[in-house]
Amino acid sequence: MELYRDETILLEEESGSVFITVFKSGMTFVKLDRTLQALPQISITKFLPLKDALSAGYCEKLEIGEIKPPVDLEISRDSMTVKIRINCTEQHLKENLKSIKAEIRNMLEARGICEGILEHVIDHELKVQKDITVAAGTEAVDGQDAQLIYFQPSERKPSIKEDGKADFFDMHFLDEVDKGDWLGEKHDPTDGLPGRTIFGEILHPKKGKDRKLLYDAKTVMEYEEDGVIVLRALVKGVVEKKGNRIAVGDHLVVNGDVGLETGNIDFNGNITIKGIIMEGFSVTADKDISILGAMGLSGVESVTSRNGDIFIKGGAFGKGKTKIRAAKNIFIKHANECTLQAGENIMIAYYSVGCFLIAKNVMAHEKKGKLIGGVIEAKGKVVAGIVGNHLERKTMIHVEGFNRASIETELAGLVPEYDMATLHAERYAQQISSYESVLDQLNEQQKNQYALTKSNYEKELDKLNELDQKRTSLLSLLETKGEGEVTVGVTAYPETVIQIKSMIKRIHSTSHGTFYATGNILHHE
Repeated sequence: MELYRDETILLEEESGSVFITVFKSGMTFVKLDRTLQALPQISITKFLPLKDALSAGYCEKLEIGEIKPPVDLEISRDSMTVKIRINCTEQHLKENLKSIKAEIRNMLEARGICEGILEHVIDHELKVQKDITVAAGTEAVDGQDAQLIYFQPSERKPSIKEDGKADFFDMHFLDEVDKGDWLGEKHDPTDGLPGRTIFGEILHPKKGKDRKLLYDAKTVMEYEEDGVIVLRALVKGVVEKKGNRIAVGDHLVVNGDVGLETGNIDFNGNITIKGIIMEGFSVTADKDISILGAMGLSGVESVTSRNGDIFIKGGAFGKGKTKIRAAKNIFIKHANECTLQAGENIMIAYYSVGCFLIAKNVMAHEKKGKLIGGVIEAKGKVVAGIVGNHLERKTMIHVEGFNRASIETELAGLVPEYDMATLHAERYAQQISSYESVLDQLNEQQKNQYALTKSNYEKELDKLNELDQKRTSLLSLLETKGEGEVTVGVTAYPETVIQIKSMIKRIHSTSHGTFYATGNILHHE
């Protein structure tokens, strides 16, 4: 059957093969390509003989290709999609639309495709020489993992409004709960939704992973309520974290002042003092201490948190003798002539005058905060709006600094240790779940093993918490500019001495900006 003829070539079809006869030169590959655009049913498969024939300008009947089927159908390897390609002209499609639609449906049926046929595409969106998806399976939807929701403790993050007023010092430092209060809940994992291939085969979803609620069994209990596992406090106290577990910590509330009526206080939990600490008295706690009296402290002996934070809403007048020490952070409105020592950060809202401040970082507000006189010692950075004063009171700032590469190496070294502890914790959790599924059937030896597994599990959680705290501490150092930083947002007055590592900068005229060290070089910008 003749497909195309002009003065240079003849294209014919016989038994599904395509032949060319070249009468004379003049037909190029470019011209032939334009000709074949009107003959989309032709597929050239023998390019080299065709090229030789066109170059020679003459040949007898030569096989160069084949006739494509009216409709090509392709099934994806995963049996999830079917694509077709219609090999004809727009005119042919328009004139034979009904029969082509029928042919497509017959091809789908013949191949056993019964799921996800896109009828609207077949009826209204057919185009020539385009890959068209005419059937699509339904993907399985994997189940969701168990959702764990916990009570979120108040964030201990100071901030100062633009007008200079502190809103941080109205924060809720300790979160008190009563017996029976909600502390968390668990929503079980879901099964997911099955899918189907284009052949109707069922695709099974992955069920969501179960997860255990982590809590201190001595102070928190789980209950089933309307199909949801709910955590509630067993005792009155303050919400805290023990490792990754939620717990209720012991809480001593002093409704008035600490003084003659109470004597000095040393408590193994958290302390909230709603008044103040009278002069000459001391307060010590294993955990957090919150002092809410608006008048603050004056001439107290000491305030010490062995393992937690200290929050002093009203500030402190030390009279040269008060010592405030926290294993973690100190948050204070203002400090006068006292010693503040923190394992992590000292956060000052307004000012420090004549104090000895020791911490990893000492942070006052970059615009409003003042560090006037005294000695400030930090590991990473010191930030304030004003350092010294117009009377040129001598103010010493010493930043020990650090080696950034060493900190990064130490941080990287925590990763395998953390991964190993996580793996151990997950294994213990699986073993605990296995024991708990047959708890009433355990013999004495198995009960002892169950108790040991729970103990080991809690040890791994504690280890994870320690590693996480260490990671957070190292990351806070890496947030420092260079390898030691002092930032003065507004003014550093004369008689301010800034030392970072072994490098010293004496301020002789008012200055501001960021001083930082890289190696043995001190920068100022």
